[in-house]
Amino acid sequence: MHFLWPDIFKWAATAFTLVGAGMTAADLGRRLTGWGFGALGAGSACWLAAAQLEQETQIGLTNLVLLALNLFGVWRWLVRKAPQGKPAGTEAQRAPAE
Repeated sequence: MHFLWPDIFKWAATAFTLVGAGMTAADLGRRLTGWGFGALGAGSACWLAAAQLEQETQIGLTNLVLLALNLFGVWRWLVRKAPQGKPAGTEAQRAPAE
């Protein structure tokens, strides 16, 4: 089996995208969600590299925008401090026990 660089980038992008989507969808806390956005960003970067090598402008442009959005997600979930109060999905949103 002979792989070319675009194929390698596409398979890596597929793996990163699937793992990142699972991590962000699971919403298991700030750190894991942030790393999910990191994996999605790596997937976007791989798709961007494959698109550049194969001169596919539409896929390249789409993943350039997705890369920027995923970097924003990394900043929001890993770099920026958590907002005051409890994060979404914690007991702060549950009805008080009587």
